[in-house]
Amino acid sequence: MSQSHDHMHMDHTAKGGAADAPATREFRASHEQMMKNMAVPYTGDPDVDFRLQMIPHHQGAIDMAKAAMRRAKNPWSRQLAESIIVEQQREIVQMRGWLESHGVKAASSGGATHIIGADSFRSLSPEAATRTEAAGATWVPASGVR
Repeated sequence: MSQSHDHMHMDHTAKGGAADAPATREFRASHEQMMKNMAVPYTGDPDVDFRLQMIPHHQGAIDMAKAAMRRAKNPWSRQLAESIIVEQQREIVQMRGWLESHGVKAASSGGATHIIGADSFRSLSPEAATRTEAAGATWVPASGVR
């Protein structure tokens, strides 16, 4: 029933053209950086270790979501990516605050904070984000459809 950490983060290398796609390269680079950043020594304190591992894990999700915002064609994918960025940033700040209040310094995640702006959750093309596109969707943006 349980899966090992190595299995959960297996090599997702595709054969052929998909492996060379810009999005695939960005996703792979984000994943590799996340795994590198998660290689921190354990303290023996499960509360601390959990947060020290989750911060780079969340940063990896942010980096992948940023790639999705740049590369995804579907507006719902881009909105989901942006919502992941915002929530993961919030959780990182929360975890860092807890660690700091317990005398533990976490490595910097780096990068600028993403802030939802006027163009957030918008599509790149006029025909995107239509009711037809939303039909049957399992996740539809809160901003609605046109």
